[in-house]
Amino acid sequence: KEGHRMGRYRYSARGLDDRVGTTALLLALQSIDPEQLQHRVIFAWSVQEEGGLYGAGALAERFGLETRRIYSIDTFVSSDTPLESPHFAHAPLGDGPVLRSIENSGMVKPDELDRNRRVAEQAGINVQIGLTQGGTDGTAFSFWGAPNAGLSWPGRYSHGPAEVADLRDVTELVQLIRAMALANPE
Repeated sequence: KEGHRMGRYRYSARGLDDRVGTTALLLALQSIDPEQLQHRVIFAWSVQEEGGLYGAGALAERFGLETRRIYSIDTFVSSDTPLESPHFAHAPLGDGPVLRSIENSGMVKPDELDRNRRVAEQAGINVQIGLTQGGTDGTAFSFWGAPNAGLSWPGRYSHGPAEVADLRDVTELVQLIRAMALANPE
């Protein structure tokens, strides 16, 4: 599970899906002064996403009714590869983090997507809007009524032996998570 730099910005390793998400959450959390928050924000890590959303399900049962919105931090499996069609799930690496809009397990309501775009824009973060297959841990909260808006980084070859991420996208994802945590919950 050794990682390797590929040029100035690209990084490749096995297990980037969870490693990048964890790193981004920790760096965002480290950059937030709790005194700046005017509302409750919970940073959580869950387990068994791929095998049934068990960890997220337990969190949703505990906090679901009091959750205003949920941001799943996960890879956006991009078709930005030499062999895939750019007509679906295309989010070029290096062009910024991705706001997931539609996936198999749900769709972000247009007003929520607009809100997230505004928060990103006000923070000076360029984002991509993504349409993809699959789903995220936030699906477990959707049943309780909380909008699930995934915050992602475009990644190549997810769950493979040589996943690829662009470090610029990861840096901006950290800023995006911070911006969402500090934003007025409206």
